[in-house]
Amino acid sequence: MQLQHPELLWGLWLLIIPILVHLLRLRRYRKTPFTNVKVLRKIFSESNRSSQLKRWLLLFTRLGLIGALVIGFCKPFIPSEGLDNKKDIVVYIDNSFSMQARLENSNLMEYACQQVLQNFPEDFQFSLVTQTESFEQVTIKELQQQLLNLDFSPSTLSSDEIRLRTSAMYASADSTDRELWVLSDFKGWDSDAWENQDGITLKGVQLQTEAPANISVDSAYLQAGDAENLEVVVALNATTNQENGAVSLYNEGVLIAKTGVEELPDGSFQAQFTIPADTEINGTLQVTDNGLSYDNTLYLTLNKPEKIKVLSIGEDPAAYLGRIFTDDVFTLVQTSLRELDYSNLEQQHLIVLNELETLPLSLGSALKEFVDQGGSLIVIPSSKSPVTSFNSFLKGFEIGYGPRRTGVNLITTINFDHPVYREVFERAIDNFEYPQTQVSYPLQGPLQQIIGFQDGTAFLSERNGIYLFAAPLSTENSNFTKSPLIVPTLYSIGVKSLPRPDLYFEIGKEALLDLEIIVQEDEILKLQGPRYEVIPLQQSFARKTRLYFGTEPSLSGNYQVTYGDESLRTVSFNYPRKESFQAASAATIPASFTTYSDVPSLISEYQNTTRVTSLWKWFIILALLFMMAEMILQKTMR
Repeated sequence: MQLQHPELLWGLWLLIIPILVHLLRLRRYRKTPFTNVKVLRKIFSESNRSSQLKRWLLLFTRLGLIGALVIGFCKPFIPSEGLDNKKDIVVYIDNSFSMQARLENSNLMEYACQQVLQNFPEDFQFSLVTQTESFEQVTIKELQQQLLNLDFSPSTLSSDEIRLRTSAMYASADSTDRELWVLSDFKGWDSDAWENQDGITLKGVQLQTEAPANISVDSAYLQAGDAENLEVVVALNATTNQENGAVSLYNEGVLIAKTGVEELPDGSFQAQFTIPADTEINGTLQVTDNGLSYDNTLYLTLNKPEKIKVLSIGEDPAAYLGRIFTDDVFTLVQTSLRELDYSNLEQQHLIVLNELETLPLSLGSALKEFVDQGGSLIVIPSSKSPVTSFNSFLKGFEIGYGPRRTGVNLITTINFDHPVYREVFERAIDNFEYPQTQVSYPLQGPLQQIIGFQDGTAFLSERNGIYLFAAPLSTENSNFTKSPLIVPTLYSIGVKSLPRPDLYFEIGKEALLDLEIIVQEDEILKLQGPRYEVIPLQQSFARKTRLYFGTEPSLSGNYQVTYGDESLRTVSFNYPRKESFQAASAATIPASFTTYSDVPSLISEYQNTTRVTSLWKWFIILALLFMMAEMILQKTMR
């Protein structure tokens, strides 16, 4: 037998009280005179023996009453065999997105929390771990509000991360009776990570439901249509046939388009929206299903197209550039080398070196930095001077020009698969009027040919954003500027020098966004969303500010980039779709876990191993019996 409160045994000192009372009463006596002593002596002797027995019995009952009460308040019990070592228990509740699967009138995560609240004893002490939070050595009463408010987490912990986080929550690393209770659907769990757990007993309740017909908006991207329209392609994943499904596109909460779902030959599904190229959308793509809810929505942003800045550096302005780079799409500036402002170079998206006779070293250094920062460069050689200075610059990119060649050379080959032409021509053209050149410089290095000469050499090639023409484009040397081919060629190069920004960013994935704004030293840019505001990591440059994204923001949605009270643009963030793929796959609980059908069975097994036989009630009953015995003695014995 063991005592729950052995410190109350000090109450046994109260046993001294009835003993002292008994001893004091033994010393009390009275003299009574009688006339017939002989007759009364026998009566006195018999009365004295009866009274003495009564006193001893009363002492026994009073000692028993006090002793039984004191031991009863100490709460004696008989422990079970499994109670020798106190259990150190950590409970892990999975609140990843795959736990959104419907179960009865709730979802798997809510069901798990309800089971814990309803079945864990109030005095049961444990540590709780979720995807995002940890609570060390608490009771269910202390955690009630946290469990009721537990939300789904976009982050997905690997098996190794779960194992490390839960291992750190035990009250003592030296305890020999440590247990981990896992309430999860076990989607994506690695069985190998749970082998050899160093004395930790693994117990799991696999929460699962019938596989729902889940549809998820996996991704969306722009597919260039023409000068007036854009194609937004939406990729979907579905566990059932969705040929009759539909995807809705909302702008600021207003439905602007709805289209059907098409099944592709590989079994995947997609939908397409055609929208005007100049449309500004703060949008949401939406599908409806009875499966996971987080992947039914994809936020995306189409901001108003920014004008593309083009700088042409040449001795004389080129009229054909003005006809191609028009004011509705481009901002064209043509300047001579003598009047060039070097500070404007980094603000440009496309720079054209238009038949410069020489390339100063200072300009070459500035252009290299411009290209390294993602700018596009077109180099058109001059027929009046050698290309030696250009080769010094181009050598850093492992490309260059060969020796001068003279003689008529026809331009006959077009690489329709190159990105410059990929969305320009509906079909390959082979019957156009061939332009020609008089003087050319063979292109050297690992360049990708865009337009070729009749002899197989390149007329226009590209590498990493640098476009090299092999011949001058002046009318004295070539009629290429009068060919219909020049317009789609230069226009496409110009448009691709400032590609549209991503429709959205993925939460948890590192990304950056450049904004052409100069932020003062004591000011910052903010992201303001519908639910909260965040200050992203940012870096200021001379002419722009760069924002870095990763773990923040942590909630999906459309956010406004603000500078003070001014809204600069909208950016969208979406949760990764990893949980969607896991939800569609079968889950197997690791073999190292002891599996339980539900939480009540797990708690029942725990209580059976830690059950105690409580004895305090019996001692209280014994005290009552002693009290009754004393009353009977007082009434019956004299």
